[in-house]
Amino acid sequence: MPTYHKITINGSVFFREFDTTRGYYENEMLTEDELIQQLMEEVVEAEVEIDEGEIERAINCISSPFQRKMVQNYINYLEAVLSPLSKLTTFLYRNLRHF
Repeated sequence: MPTYHKITINGSVFFREFDTTRGYYENEMLTEDELIQQLMEEVVEAEVEIDEGEIERAINCISSPFQRKMVQNYINYLEAVLSPLSKLTTFLYRNLRHF
């Protein structure tokens, strides 16, 4: 992961990649939004869209009550596992904007 320096010019904040091994700046200066966008493009591997209504309808189409309950339990498990990750992502995003 590259290292960036925060540079303030006449009250405007920019970020520039810094090569710590050579001691030189790389590439152009970026605004905060541009840096966040660039970092997100580097680390986000896939985008997943979830339509909870569609999922609920699909579960309701399962004829076996046992299988329907098993699928619902698995979804509940995934939500419990992903919830802390979602909170961590939100925390990192908010704090990345203010470093």
